Amino acid sequence: MLNKKLLLTLSLSTLLLAGCSTTHYISVTPQADVKGKSLTNERVINVTTSTKLTSSIGFIKTSINERADIFTINDVKQSVKDSVLAGLRELGFTPEQGVMPAADLQIEITKMSYTTTVETLKTVATLEFELKTTLAAKGQTYKANYGSEKVREYGTMPYQQSVQDDMNSLASQTVNRLLSDPNIITLLK
Repeated sequence: MLNKKLLLTLSLSTLLLAGCSTTHYISVTPQADVKGKSLTNERVINVTTSTKLTSSIGFIKTSINERADIFTINDVKQSVKDSVLAGLRELGFTPEQGVMPAADLQIEITKMSYTTTVETLKTVATLEFELKTTLAAKGQTYKANYGSEKVREYGTMPYQQSVQDDMNSLASQTVNRLLSDPNIITLLK
């Protein structure tokens, strides 16, 4: 009987010390949140997105030795493009209407990461999302970088939905910075 209790205790201890490993699959879909205005554009607005990033955006390793790799499951380039176009329409622009040559808004997703460090009894997660833009319109070229960072602390492994919500909030903040840039607005009018 004593051997069974000892064996059970050792088995449970081994499982706890070994930690667990999982994978979080998230969908990054930023939402434009701009105040409606009645802006108009003279030229067609061509929005393109690109990235050299892969679907792996990082991993979580907690203080109790849990681990989760994080991957995106959607086309983030398309999500960012859709969000920017929705925001432009909310501002009053009609991107598909106007004269040629078009205003060319190129957006590159340069950073999308989720990294963690382990401190005593807690895990500190740093989330980053960055966009690099080039707008060619009205004979001018405007370049800008927009970035957002968020730091979260966890005692145990965060749920997949929590990771997705945090990354979407961060991506939305970044897209809204782009849509609120007065130089972008001026060149698109």
